[in-house]
Amino acid sequence: MASRATRTLALLFAAGLLAAQTVTGGLEAFEGAWFEVDYPAGFEARPSLESDSAEGPDSAFFASPDGTVEFYVFSPQWGGEPTDIALDPETETLAAERVLREGPITKRWYTIAAKDGAYQRSYLTVSDDRGPSSWTIGRRYASAADLRRYDPEYLAFRESLRQYAD
Repeated sequence: MASRATRTLALLFAAGLLAAQTVTGGLEAFEGAWFEVDYPAGFEARPSLESDSAEGPDSAFFASPDGTVEFYVFSPQWGGEPTDIALDPETETLAAERVLREGPITKRWYTIAAKDGAYQRSYLTVSDDRGPSSWTIGRRYASAADLRRYDPEYLAFRESLRQYAD
């Protein structure tokens, strides 16, 4: 027989999953030129940088229905720069950065903040010198509360990224 604590945790977990699905109503697949990712239904998908090597985009944005959060993915065939999320020095500043190098793999976590405090954008870029290849995933958010509110959807989005090879 399951303990009261175990049943309570199971109920809380199930309620959390239901709440996450209620906000967005499930997942939809988005296919880029060299990747596929699942994003929350109800979010608006917007292709961005067009691929130079195949039909379809190398990046895309996914805006929440309330406009407070936007997910992002950049996954080209080999590598490149996600110019559609480049820091604008007139309106933004680099708020935080951490770089970790493990052999040929470099991971860069960084946050860009609007100078007027309207939003922040946080990203992870992973590059592999052996390819060379790289990809970037992240999100823009209006407040820390919005960041936390959409955490379950973002984690599912991030974990769903599937990259294609030629």
